[in-house]
Amino acid sequence: MVMKYLDPKADLTFKKIFGNHPDRLRNLLYVLQSPSEDELIHLQQYLPSVEELEISGFTDAELRAYDKFWDSVSVERTLLDDRYQKGREEGREEGMNQRSLEIARNMLAKGMDASTVLEITGLSMEEIQ
Repeated sequence: MVMKYLDPKADLTFKKIFGNHPDRLRNLLYVLQSPSEDELIHLQQYLPSVEELEISGFTDAELRAYDKFWDSVSVERTLLDDRYQKGREEGREEGMNQRSLEIARNMLAKGMDASTVLEITGLSMEEIQ
């Protein structure tokens, strides 16, 4: 049996399977070592390894489409996170404004001078009424 050195940079089959992603090879070797099920669950590398193997069989066009899909998912998640944050900020502002109005109305009900209430709360007379 003749042993042949495999040059990962020159071997076309190697390039087709693993491309320029060394993690794919590492994940494949890890899965081939047959770790126990508990180890796989603990390290959470089984499913990403399988996905990497599936991805490694993609053509260039499929790989570009796959990358484009995940890029769009990432953009959508970012937009949703931004909307969520904006909604929380608006909710906080609205809540603080409602609380200021409530305090101002209570101060007026207790007989405090309107100009003092306006000065303390920073609200206008139209907002309070």
